Amino acid sequence: MSEIINNKQMRIETMKNLIRQLHTGVDEESIKEQLGKILQSVDYSDVFIMENQLIEEGIPAESIRKLCDVHTRVLRQHLDLQLPTEAIEGHPIHTLRQENKEIQKRVDEAKTIISRVMDLKDSDISSFMNKLHKIFNDLTDIEKHYSKKENLIFPYFEKKNFTGPSKVMWGKDDEVREFMRNVLDVLSSGEQLNKEELIFFVNQAVIPALDAITEMIYKEEKIFLPMAKELLTEQEWYEVYLQTENIGYCLYVPSVEWQPEGGKHEIISEVTKLPGKIKLPTGSFTVEELMNIFNTMPFDLTFVDKDDIVRFFSEGPDRIFTRTKAILGRKVQNCHPPDSVHIVNKIISDFREGYQNRARFWINFHGRFVYIVYYAVRDEQGNYLGTLEVTQDLTELRELQGERRLLSYDN
Repeated sequence: MSEIINNKQMRIETMKNLIRQLHTGVDEESIKEQLGKILQSVDYSDVFIMENQLIEEGIPAESIRKLCDVHTRVLRQHLDLQLPTEAIEGHPIHTLRQENKEIQKRVDEAKTIISRVMDLKDSDISSFMNKLHKIFNDLTDIEKHYSKKENLIFPYFEKKNFTGPSKVMWGKDDEVREFMRNVLDVLSSGEQLNKEELIFFVNQAVIPALDAITEMIYKEEKIFLPMAKELLTEQEWYEVYLQTENIGYCLYVPSVEWQPEGGKHEIISEVTKLPGKIKLPTGSFTVEELMNIFNTMPFDLTFVDKDDIVRFFSEGPDRIFTRTKAILGRKVQNCHPPDSVHIVNKIISDFREGYQNRARFWINFHGRFVYIVYYAVRDEQGNYLGTLEVTQDLTELRELQGERRLLSYDN
């Protein structure tokens, strides 16, 4: 067994040395040739561990992300030999793989359409754009697929000290999102393109988006899902399964209920674990009362403690941003896309040092006007206890005019 472990680490060290050379600008073909000579076998865990160790050794996750496609291409001939990760229907792995198949179908449809772009007549362009628009509208469902990875599975990787690869993959997810936005901005604008403009749009926006989606499917199938199957326990997969409904499905819905080996695992209600009343200086609540007060409030709450750990979120019926129980106990920095972590760190640092007590943002989100405020939570002596995020949909409130003094119920 020790010989196997040593051989594995030797492979990882070899890959790390070659990837470091890519990082310093050595020619990709040269590295690929060296890998082909040295590595007789490589598996998904080698790649995952390699990325994690490189980040731990000081190469920024951003740099690894930029080289991610390159080192995947370099290792592709070895990864291609990996068998698919199998799971029974209803299991989260099976669901993610079926979603990938449906995503790839739409990608293939789009590629078939754009392969004919050079033969289009001016009168065909409008129909071409409409067909492409429909496919990319379907592909917006990819957000649910990525959200399940980021909000349900990544937390378990982080708990097992695999934080680096999660950041790298989340960053690659965000690249796909950006490509998708660029394509949909044009397709949704109603702008009439001539043939020259259309060909430029296809080459500069559509093809990169489709290629990025396909590349992510490959990384999931060959690296992420095999590693996830190895790392997560049946209990953890069941917790992922139970929370999947909160996010939804991407172009595929399983037709059977999944039951893990040994039957359903018991999930103990947090309410039953906290009996009695919670007494405060100005009154008291039962746990059930307090839970439902939080869930009735017309805004979403999330609390991060003084150690940057997510400790609580409310579960109102119309939550604006996805929250799942998997984020509890997770570093708040790991709950945000890599490109926005510096803002999170700035807010928390300013709160912790006492420079600020509030940070406000307002955005247009899916046609709604959303108001987001971060508050520093302090004790009576002013010591920092954590950060409270309050998110509210102000769309209807902004439209109010005049007064309402008489009772009138809103339906």
